[in-house]
Amino acid sequence: MTVYVLACGELSIRAISTFVDVYSIEMLEYAKELKIKSPVPEISHEHRPNSSAHLMGVEVTLNSLGHRSAELRVLKGENERRFHVLGSSIALGWGVEAEEGFVGRVENRLNSEKGPQNGHRYTGINAGIGNYNTYYAAELFKRQVDLTKPDVAVLQFYVNDAEQDPKREDSSILRYSLFAAFIYQHIKTLMVVSTKTLAEHYRDLYVEGAPGWQKAKAAIREIKAITDKRGIPLVALLVPELHDLSDNGPYPPIYEKIGAAFEAMGIPMINPLSRFQEAFSDDPSKAWVARNDPHPSASAHKVIAGALFDYLAPKID
Repeated sequence: MTVYVLACGELSIRAISTFVDVYSIEMLEYAKELKIKSPVPEISHEHRPNSSAHLMGVEVTLNSLGHRSAELRVLKGENERRFHVLGSSIALGWGVEAEEGFVGRVENRLNSEKGPQNGHRYTGINAGIGNYNTYYAAELFKRQVDLTKPDVAVLQFYVNDAEQDPKREDSSILRYSLFAAFIYQHIKTLMVVSTKTLAEHYRDLYVEGAPGWQKAKAAIREIKAITDKRGIPLVALLVPELHDLSDNGPYPPIYEKIGAAFEAMGIPMINPLSRFQEAFSDDPSKAWVARNDPHPSASAHKVIAGALFDYLAPKID
């Protein structure tokens, strides 16, 4: 009977996922097709170089460095200007076309608006990886910064960056059974939401002395040391929590703590919350990539891109 139930569940999930993008199933496919175990002990996973997969209805293509960007020329051109974006699946552009993600949008706008004026060619380096936090991003950046040679580094930051390091699931059942992965993901979600609300979970990440927040700040300082040593300007890009965009909600006090930490380290922070409020104040879920997936949609990436462009345009000549 158990085998029969599992078989029916597997067939049902596979049939449904053929016609509908199911978030947990798409994430499993992402892990199978585009992620590998990292050779760096401090990192659980990284992107598979020179790989591609169709996920959430869009093509995700990675270059030889595992970036969702065009292949970089080994020799940086004299008139080329590069901005390197570190971050998570938000920076990656989960569920949106590469050119509609904020990295692609800023690159295209710099080339169309600034390029003709100064003769420079602008290159966006999208180093975002799903299930990455700031610590993982710092470890990867250490290995890649001298290969990408950026003129500006952008650290995309989200409230869950203060969580403890994500662990890669290596179970064969989870990697190859869509039904098992679907059930496992929902059990994990229930374990979190049954004890506290999402807002309470994020609030507790930023209490004084919280280990994840301490580790995140140490990673930020390390990124700052790397960029300072090479004379690379560093800016933080805060992406707001898309369940609640209100001023009197639970998240602005968290954003203030995050902003104060960046300010204390001498790192400017872009906070596009007011832009999100203007665009999606009537219904924050309109900024979601899918009904059951609160990653930023293409229209939300446009808002993020506007904030980042306005900051970078005067500074990346």
